[in-house]
This record gives sequence, C-alpha cells and structure tokens, in this order.
Amino acid sequence: MAATVETFVAETVEAVRPIDKAYQLAEWEAAVSGTPEANQRNQDAQAAWMRFWADRPRYLQAKQLHDARAAGDPLLARQLKLVYLTAARNQQDDAAIDELTRLEADVRGKYLNFRGRVGGKELNDNELEAILHKSRSSAEVQEAWEASKQVGVEVAQSIRQLARVRNRAARTQGFRDHFQRALAMDEIDENELLSLFADLEAATRQPHAALMGRINGLRSAHFDVARSALRPWHYGDRFFQEVPLLGEVDMDGLFEGKDLVALATATYDGLGMEVRDILARSDLYARPGKNQHAFCIHIDREGDVRTLNNLVPTRRWASTILHELGHGVYDKYIDRALPWMVRTPAHTLSTEAVAIFMGGLATDPTWLNVILGLPKREALRLSSAARDIDRAAGLIFTRWCLVMTYFEMALYADPERDLDTLWWDLVERYQMVSRPEGRRQPDWAAKIHVALAPVYYHNYELGHLVAEQFRDRILRTAGGIVGQKKAGRWLMERVFKPGAREDWSGHVKTATGEPLNPKYFVRSLS
Repeated sequence: MAATVETFVAETVEAVRPIDKAYQLAEWEAAVSGTPEANQRNQDAQAAWMRFWADRPRYLQAKQLHDARAAGDPLLARQLKLVYLTAARNQQDDAAIDELTRLEADVRGKYLNFRGRVGGKELNDNELEAILHKSRSSAEVQEAWEASKQVGVEVAQSIRQLARVRNRAARTQGFRDHFQRALAMDEIDENELLSLFADLEAATRQPHAALMGRINGLRSAHFDVARSALRPWHYGDRFFQEVPLLGEVDMDGLFEGKDLVALATATYDGLGMEVRDILARSDLYARPGKNQHAFCIHIDREGDVRTLNNLVPTRRWASTILHELGHGVYDKYIDRALPWMVRTPAHTLSTEAVAIFMGGLATDPTWLNVILGLPKREALRLSSAARDIDRAAGLIFTRWCLVMTYFEMALYADPERDLDTLWWDLVERYQMVSRPEGRRQPDWAAKIHVALAPVYYHNYELGHLVAEQFRDRILRTAGGIVGQKKAGRWLMERVFKPGAREDWSGHVKTATGEPLNPKYFVRSLS
C-alpha cells in the first residue's frame, strides 16, 4: 500500500508542477500589468489548475488511500493528505469552474483598474489614503472615503454570484456552505475557531472601548467636530483596520525621504537572511493598472520568490515591505530537499505569523535606532509612543477581523440577505464606528478579500496569535530581534526549514514547545 501511495503522489506531483507554475506566473503577470489579456491568461491558467485538482478519479483515489492510512511513513502520509485536501476543496464540475473563473477574472479586472474619483480626478489608493490620513477637512475625507467605495457598486452582484457558486460546490460534498468547507479543507475546526474568536471578542471589548474613547476625542479635535458627528471617514483609513494618529507623534514623518528597500534589506541582513534576490524579482512601486495592494508569491517552489508592493515613504509601507519579505524569506528558506507537496509554509496562518512579526519591527525602538538611524535617545523617547501604537494596532485589527470573519460567515449562510445593512451592523458592534446616515451602498464589496481571497481573514488574526508566541520564544532564545542573527537562525531552523511536514497546530507546538496559546497575544494588548 505504501508503494501505491508513493507512486500516486509522485505521478500527481509530476503532472501538476508545470500547471501550478503556469498559474502562479499568470497571477503575477495579471497583478503587475492589469491588462485584459493578462487577466484572461490568468483566468485560463486558474481554470486549468482547478480542472486538474477537480479530476474525480484522482480525488477518489486520494480519499481512499488517505482514509485507509495507507502511507505508513509520516512524511509520505502528509504529502498524501495535502493531495487529498487540495483535490477535495476543488471538487466541482466544469461548468462551475468556468463560471467561477469567469466571475473572478471579471472582478479582478475591476479591482486592479479601479481608481477612486474625487472632484473629477482619478486617485490611486495611496493618494486616497494620504487624504484620509492627513486632511483636517471633514468634507475632503468624506469625499475620499466615498470614492474608495465606488468599486463596491461595480462588483457586488458578482460577489453574491461567486458565493452562490462556491456554496453549490460545498453542498455537493455535504457541507453546510463554502465557509464551513473552506475551514475544514484548511484544517481548521469551525467550532474551535468561533469559540476562540468569542474569547478574543470578550477579552478586547473593554480595552477597545477605552481606546475608542481616546481615539474619538483625538479625532474630534483633529476635525473640530463633535464626537457624535464622527463617521467612518474620520478614522484615517478606508476600513479602520489601522491605527490613526495618536497624540502628537506622527510616525509617518520619520520615513519621509527614506529608502524603504534599503531599510528592509538592512533589517534582514541583521537577521542573517538574504533578500536582495527576492527584491530583484519584485515589483515595488505604483503605476496605472497595477494591483494596488501587496503580496508575496513563490512561483515554482524552487526559489523564485517575488513581492508586489506600491511603496511610498510612510510607516505603513515600511511595515508592509517588511511584512511581504517575511513571507518571502519563509518561502526561500524552506528546506529545498523536502518533497514538492510539503515545500510550502506549514499553513497560511504560519506564514502570516512571520510576516506580521517582521512587519511589526517598523515601530520597534531598536529598529528605529539601528535601522532607521534615529539617535538612541530619540528612539527611546519614541518607544512609549511605539508601544502605544502597537497595542492600539492589535486591538483595532482584532476587532476588524471579527467584522470580516462574521460577515463572510453570514454571506455564505445566505448570499441573498441585506448585506449592506449587515456590514454596518457588524462595524458598529465590533469596531464601534457609527454608520453613515441613510447610506445604502455595498461598502463591504470594496474589500478585495471578500471576492478573491474568501474565508481568509481569520488567518491574519491567528497569525497575530502565533507571532506573539514566536516573539516570546525568540526573546528567550536570542534576547532580542533587530540585528540578532541568533533570532534569524531560530526562525530559519524552527519555523521555515520544516515546511509543511506537519499541520499548523503540530508545527506551532514543534517550533515553540507549546500548542497555540492566546495568552501571549492577549498579554501584548495590556
């Protein structure tokens, strides 16, 4: 039986590797160019990849061998399970694949080429965010915020249809809906996740309410409006997922005129990790038609790692390039001798944990001194403000993740419901931000993840939890992070090198000596 498994896995990998590489390259080309032709090639490559994994005989053989525990050897068993899970999550007929990829290509093209219109002028995301972050005019930030939501009207109905198509495929396999299937195929227990999120909601409710009282006071003064007049556009961010200006310390000012690529390179040099090769393959700056977000992609599982960014000299983008390179070094330093199926991060939440950990260095006092070059006294002076920002960021992002997770759960439970009202119900409940009066627009659809990275956002929150557990172990092991090659070696040996030999929970326990424990994250918020 083990020989049968080995042959089955080897034949599957040999067949899928060129299909997978073609799909990754097409994703990259579409993201960096945004042309209709590139988007069509991406759609075709995605469909080919999905059809491979949707092959019914391959799925049934994988299921039979997996259920029979035929592999014996743990590493072979892990490869077989990943083949089985990938095939299982792609079980749908050709008509569903065609509809799904067509819809995704349509909304992808609209997101990539969207630019908000303000006063008759098209502005990219960085320009809109600069207005939201810096302006003191309520009218100006409202116009910019509303412009950022214009894409939602264009894609909302397609997103509802995507949910219907995904649900049909999930229900043919006996799942309640796509939300439940996506979690199960990603080795996450839905009940355990929702229980954990309920605990996090309870643990952050009062601290977040206190933080919002403080933020509302500052925002009220910033715009010279009553607290009761504050609305979503007053919080410095399109979705209020990041920290607005707190007090008099504007961290963005520290990065004016700085070379973010050089800062990132120096950061990773200090950890003993080489990123110049990744940066050389990356696409770092904004231009028309290009994806306005940021991501990292591993094209071939052989070391062709690239990042996409839209850098401007701000704290957010300094953190973002560190974040994306965190994904990049994880991919790069996975043991290349591992079999192809496990030559990936242990889980999405595992690579998010590393990226979140690295992105957080942009407010670390040692980083501000050693890498950014602030005088030590100045860096120490800012350390209190930096800790304040980090704590606020953890609270704000956790509450935002609750909105996204519960919204998607409701979306797949009933795509026909009044999603516009539901969105603002969740925002008011968890983010404590008042909805705009009389607004009836699909503002939820302006968030690209809802359409193109469905049932993903919980990984960011779980990543925050794992990141704090990693931080605890690194500080115990190396005594510090910035400039500490011992810290880099811990990450490379304990986190990166093993790849996906274990599932995510086993990987966290092996790396840290303890199962996932939320206490480290909760402690970071105190």
